[in-house]
Amino acid sequence: MKMLLKLFLIFSFFFFHSPVFSQDNNTETSKEEKKKDVESARMKRKVDKKKWKEKREQEKREAKTVKAHEKKLQTKETRKRMKKNRQKANRTNQNKKQFFLIRLFKPKPRTGAW
Repeated sequence: MKMLLKLFLIFSFFFFHSPVFSQDNNTETSKEEKKKDVESARMKRKVDKKKWKEKREQEKREAKTVKAHEKKLQTKETRKRMKKNRQKANRTNQNKKQFFLIRLFKPKPRTGAW
């Protein structure tokens, strides 16, 4: 019985502990590699952000020049009319009514029934 127990312990020791190997001690190099990876990722983000900012500024400049050009094409009365229509459209889209005094004193539509 004791012999069986000893054999069992020996075999179990070999089977359960043999596949475990120690890890390589290359932690210094891996730390340096991780640091380089972090730095390169940081630099890439910086470069991407700079490109994005330049692109955004360029788009803003283009939009501003287009707006200025379109403004030159219209007269003052046309711009006022466009502004009024734009405000009315925004008010309608937001489901808001006109100011109550405007609604109160606006001429009533004639239906033609009488």
